[in-house]
Amino acid sequence: MLLGITLSALGNGLVLPFAFVYLHSVRGFSTQMAGVIFSYTAIVSLVVAPFVGTLIDKWGPKPVLITSLVISGFGYASVSQIRTVKDAFLILTVCAMGQSGMWPSQGALNTELTPDHLRERIYGSQFALLNLGLGLGGMVSSLIVSLENPQSFERLYIGDGISFFVYLGVVLTLREAGHRTKEERVTRAKLEGGWGDVIRDKTFVKVWFVALFAIFLSYSQLEMGFTSFATSVGHVKPSRLAWAYAVNTAVIALFQLWIIKRLEKLPRRKGLAIATLLWALSWAVLSMAGISKGLAVPAIILCQFVFALGEMIWSPVLPAVVNQLAPEHLRGRYNSASTNTWQIGMIMGPASAGLLLGSGHWKLWIGLLMFGLLLVSFFASRLKLPEREIHLPSD
Repeated sequence: MLLGITLSALGNGLVLPFAFVYLHSVRGFSTQMAGVIFSYTAIVSLVVAPFVGTLIDKWGPKPVLITSLVISGFGYASVSQIRTVKDAFLILTVCAMGQSGMWPSQGALNTELTPDHLRERIYGSQFALLNLGLGLGGMVSSLIVSLENPQSFERLYIGDGISFFVYLGVVLTLREAGHRTKEERVTRAKLEGGWGDVIRDKTFVKVWFVALFAIFLSYSQLEMGFTSFATSVGHVKPSRLAWAYAVNTAVIALFQLWIIKRLEKLPRRKGLAIATLLWALSWAVLSMAGISKGLAVPAIILCQFVFALGEMIWSPVLPAVVNQLAPEHLRGRYNSASTNTWQIGMIMGPASAGLLLGSGHWKLWIGLLMFGLLLVSFFASRLKLPEREIHLPSD
């Protein structure tokens, strides 16, 4: 699984930095239309996710992951053929459906392969390798792309599509892992439970809201808010942004496994609280770019460094919490609901950043992010989560 995730991330890294550039500068879509398209794909993912959770619980995560990788492979390769707005909506709908199935099924499968006391390790290793793949893919693509040569972008998207099929080849070697036999499906069908049980799980609902607002106030602000602030308020050259993102990726790839060892004895609720505190600190550091132009470049780099520290705690701990709370027969639904926090946050984030930064209220934007994350950190520290499973080594 870790190998497959890394290989797929290499493909994603080829295109991740250039999605907006491809639609706007290569295909000629307006900035507003590109924004509408990105928000639309998040809405598609939000609509599809509940059905994905139900399918995972019925058939197991492996068949859903296989299907989603096939859909994603064809979808992202087809992005190279986008010429009109209609093409973009149709093809990116396919991509969104594939990704809606991939992330929760991947999480559920990793959970089945890993006992509770090792889950921070599997999720942290996955996150480190994901960033390593994204970073390497981004380096390769930066050597290939050229606005004067649209075919260079087309080749990148074809390469991204192929990477999903490479991941698929790895998943097919897992044999019976993540698969439900006919007898298991019959047994699970007799178990009471569904989305109503997920919603009635008060602890999970509290975790869900903590995750939603944490994502909204952190990750969802990076693509548009951070970039817009750095270039328009801090007057940082776009090329300098690459340094900040490179620091973020390198820190995670180098230190994630070291951080994981320090998390194993830390209560998970405290891990979530510390992560959100670090994100609040990262925005405070970023504000220096608005106060002094001479500090702009160091501020955006240090901001991404501190932000990465929060990521290295959040990314292993949150999925461990979700899967600790999830009954085995509802694990797909819990993972799908957790994925929804990303999709909703990614719809809310760019809109709020654009509204405040576009009207010149950058101090209010950063102030609200910091205050909001401090509140999220407080509520995270108050979560009443079950104790970790104790691992007793055998003789």
